[in-house]
Amino acid sequence: MGQARNICLVGHSGSGKTTLAAALLKKGGIKDQITFDASPEEKARGYSIDLGFGSFSHKGTRVTLLDTPGGSEFIEELHKAVPVSDLALLVVSAEKGLEVVTERAWELTGAQRRPTVVLVNHLDKENSDFDKTLSALTERFPGAGKFVPLHLPIKQGAAFVGVVDVLANRAVTFGDKAKKQVPAELEAALAKQRGFLIEEITSADDALMMKFLEGEAGTDAELALGLAKGVAQGAIVPVLCASAAEEKGIDLLLETLVDLAPAAAEPGDGIAAAVVFNLSTDPYLGRLAYLRILRGTIKEGTTWFDAASGEKVEVRDLYAFDGTKQKRVPQAEQGEIVTLGKAEKLALGATLVAQPGAAAFHLADFPKPVFSRTIVPKTQSDVEKMSAALKELASTKATLSIVREPVTKELLLWGMGDVHLAVFIDRLKSRYNVSLETRQPRIPYKETIQKTATAQYRHKKQTGGRGQFGEVFLRVEPLHSGGFQFADEIKGASIPGQYVPGVEKGVLEALDEGILAKYPVTDILVAVYDGSFHPVDSSELAFKLAGRGAFRLAVEAASPCLLEPIMSLEVRTSEDHTGAIIGDLNGRRGRIHGMEPSTEGTKILAEVPLAEVQSYALDLKSLTQGRATFQMEFLKYQKVPANLQEKIVALAAEETK
Repeated sequence: MGQARNICLVGHSGSGKTTLAAALLKKGGIKDQITFDASPEEKARGYSIDLGFGSFSHKGTRVTLLDTPGGSEFIEELHKAVPVSDLALLVVSAEKGLEVVTERAWELTGAQRRPTVVLVNHLDKENSDFDKTLSALTERFPGAGKFVPLHLPIKQGAAFVGVVDVLANRAVTFGDKAKKQVPAELEAALAKQRGFLIEEITSADDALMMKFLEGEAGTDAELALGLAKGVAQGAIVPVLCASAAEEKGIDLLLETLVDLAPAAAEPGDGIAAAVVFNLSTDPYLGRLAYLRILRGTIKEGTTWFDAASGEKVEVRDLYAFDGTKQKRVPQAEQGEIVTLGKAEKLALGATLVAQPGAAAFHLADFPKPVFSRTIVPKTQSDVEKMSAALKELASTKATLSIVREPVTKELLLWGMGDVHLAVFIDRLKSRYNVSLETRQPRIPYKETIQKTATAQYRHKKQTGGRGQFGEVFLRVEPLHSGGFQFADEIKGASIPGQYVPGVEKGVLEALDEGILAKYPVTDILVAVYDGSFHPVDSSELAFKLAGRGAFRLAVEAASPCLLEPIMSLEVRTSEDHTGAIIGDLNGRRGRIHGMEPSTEGTKILAEVPLAEVQSYALDLKSLTQGRATFQMEFLKYQKVPANLQEKIVALAAEETK
């Protein structure tokens, strides 16, 4: 039996990947119901959100298809599928041409010299254009493997009736297995493309090159082997034709994929290993970890280890795919994709090994979430269920995270965009019955001072019995090293030592309350240097209140100002959008630090206030028609311009009325 082959289908939404996956399963002999896009969210929206899986056997080889979503905000699934696949099938619509996620997919596949095949789909459409699509591939993606047509479409009017098999030098008419004459209008194109194909195969194979130099032609079998070698090297990217909707060209596609998908080389130290490349929760099977077996055999009833933590992992429930359904299996071999049940402790990207101490496999660097919204439970019932549901859901996705913002105390849901977050808000409702509302987060401003100042505050209260008395002299200074520092500079016994902690507690309370706009004060040194006490009425509480009052007076005298978070921004774009992006960032109070070449064209490095880029995921998509990507992370806090500070302070005052 041949080694398993894993093929991921990648490309833009609407290019026909899911329809194609179903057609391939049918050709592979799957008779039962084929169900991709089965979640309520996928059914409601009509497109893929999560990785889809389907498996079948073809001529003794187990083939597993990984169907990736085509929406740009669900790019995480591409990062999961590509590294564990033996071959990437880039599906392009002959009607719509190259689209945004086509470019993202190419960056992870062919541009990285991974074995890749392009399928030009939708050739049944009236406006389909194979030649235009082929030219666009060559122009848009230079510098990696050569795009080499293995098929040329045969059209009769608008109808897609067959293909010319370039390597076999023959025509194939759908529904007729007999060899056909190549249409006269395609003979010149066939001669050109066959010469190009043989030239590229020869360049990728030293033995064929020697034959060519000696004036000999390679046999069909030698050319086929040379083609497979070129694909494995990433030097050749075959281009095929099909109509998934009409199931035309699927037989040839299936044969070609199985012939060209290279067997994965056995990596590492020989110890049996598997990588967790995907996680999900099933209402019946519980938490599932999706494994690609890297080496050896995994069997039910054995104990493996997490390569990073060393913790034991009991292999109990093991499932393989039969069509799109899962079935229990006793073991899985190298190259296969299976799921492991009861995997609550396993993290995305974990490597499982048969012996402790074995090397880990690095899956991928996932994009970081760049778009956030504050989430608020609608009812008390939602409050009680929300935490566990959010934790479980976020643990399965690398581009989804839950963060409690320490300054504003808001709970933030981070993702890749508004659609991405909306999907998972809906999933919380459908799967966990948790309803959430969302809103734009508050900016976590902070406050600080710009000069040194002193203040004195006396807290004195007499109520008939024992009174309260505490007097504090404070000095505040800008602390350039950041944070907060409290200094006890009392000389003598003007404030007894047991009351100084009370002064610090009062200062800490006032720090959190802020002075200008109720934001916490930072980057400040506070020194208590004098004061007075009463032998009967003084207490820690009295000095806490005195310390709080003295701090507020001192900060008000020290030119307080607001600080805003500044983000480090990295935008990747094609050359034609560079000027528009830089102009837009300048309008957002951004500072451009430079530009560098990137796989997309240009990488723009900048720093921008968070207040200006809270919805940048949406704005950049609109500005570039979705053809630019970005990542951002917190860099530093910086003084807010005076005119903006006035507005922020006024708004805060209005909100507290």
